[in-house]
Amino acid sequence: MNEINLSFDFYHLWEVCGGQLILIVAGLLLMIIDMLLLDKDAETRGKYIGWLTVFIFVATLGHMVYRQWDIHDIVFMGVFSADKFSVFISIVMVFSGFLAALMSMGYLRNNALMKGEYYILLIYAVAGAIGLVQSVDLLMMFITLEVMSLAVYALAAFIKESPFSQEGALKYFLLGSFGSAFFLFGVALIYGLTGSVNITSIALAISGGLYQSLPLLVGFAMILVGFFFKMAMVPFHMWTPDVYEGAPSVVTGFMATAVKAAAFGVCIKVLYVSFGPILANSGQPDFASTVSLSALAPYWKPVVWWLALLSMFFGNLIAVSQTNIKRMLAYSSIAHAGYMSLGILAANGDGRMGVLFYLFAYTLMNIGAFGVVYIIDGKERTAQNLEDYRGLGYKYPALGFLMGLFLVAMAGLPPTAGFVAKFYVFYAAIKEGYFLLAALGILTSVIGAYYYLRVIYMMYMKEEIKEVVRGPVAAPTVIALVITALGVLYLGILPEKLANIANVAQQGLSVIF
Repeated sequence: MNEINLSFDFYHLWEVCGGQLILIVAGLLLMIIDMLLLDKDAETRGKYIGWLTVFIFVATLGHMVYRQWDIHDIVFMGVFSADKFSVFISIVMVFSGFLAALMSMGYLRNNALMKGEYYILLIYAVAGAIGLVQSVDLLMMFITLEVMSLAVYALAAFIKESPFSQEGALKYFLLGSFGSAFFLFGVALIYGLTGSVNITSIALAISGGLYQSLPLLVGFAMILVGFFFKMAMVPFHMWTPDVYEGAPSVVTGFMATAVKAAAFGVCIKVLYVSFGPILANSGQPDFASTVSLSALAPYWKPVVWWLALLSMFFGNLIAVSQTNIKRMLAYSSIAHAGYMSLGILAANGDGRMGVLFYLFAYTLMNIGAFGVVYIIDGKERTAQNLEDYRGLGYKYPALGFLMGLFLVAMAGLPPTAGFVAKFYVFYAAIKEGYFLLAALGILTSVIGAYYYLRVIYMMYMKEEIKEVVRGPVAAPTVIALVITALGVLYLGILPEKLANIANVAQQGLSVIF
């Protein structure tokens, strides 16, 4: 086994965890700056804090791309790792935070919510998410999971005067607590059986025959249930529609992308490293015995098969009946979780690459869609029904085009990133012989296309019956929408570069030690 650097050395800590450190320190500084700006009016203070937050996310992205990508090390007493898989997922989450911060400046102004704590919570939500996917220790995963979750709970409840926001946040907190409890009890059981919470040590411990024991399978199942809650997989999706509807629109976009990316990233990491044979491919003799963990596949693959199918069907079928655009997108996110699960089920390099590509593409099209929703809405909950979108394609041509583009991408139609993302995960599933599930998944995509295209139909084929006046459009929001729109088109036409990077990233899973 390679030598692992366990020293508490600041240089190594900065190299491996620089993204987390930037966000943690920046969050503390923003608290001080926010207090120093108390003599300014709320809008001026919000602009300063907003642009500082955008700069912080850009700096974090820069560090991860140019410093962390080529680092392979473990620090902080063997708790956090820098590997290409974790760094790729972290980049997706920081990018989501960056887009959310840009859009939030306009959203908070339109809704008279210009408060510095919003951006501080956003920063710590991303910091917790990065810590979650960089952890190689189940206990640290739980701690960082709660850091991320607590910040997102507060963001979901940020519209204090809205009963919908309060109700959604409370449901998110209660059901999220259930998910965390399942995960923690699973960790406790695994620790009791193996004597370790390190994901590679667990793989070594159970590969000697422990994987055949019932208590191990129970602990494994409880950990997966905790992840399925965060991934919004059926039947662990109950919180999603109310939370997505009640939370501020920009926060909803952030939750649907960054939180989902964190959940999928850590699920793949734990599933394949601790309970899968991927370490046997590392070339290290110490991990050769972990090839026996392939015997666990008959236990978890049928479960993921059914959850993927239920998520795709349930998400799309219920979305068809929704009249609120945010609830429709909420059920859509459940369906997309099902599509991404095809890549996990395939359990091959193509599947893992497809999930990573899908997460990046989904971030672009989902945050872009919620950005258009908040602009059309003006003030939260003013124009969120489908009937409110009648004729808006002619009244606001730019917004109509952007909304149409993002919806077409989510429907998986070419030439958009959504089409390529679905192609990769379906291809991976078919390659492993899951023909029936892939066929049913394609069928559900047709159902999904109906309700996505229905919104476009409303915008261009129906006359306006209600006077809908869009809210002011802030320059940062325009920047974010341009980035997302160009990204959706670019990845739909030239996906190879990102696909190659995602493939390199997924290969890093075999060398997390």
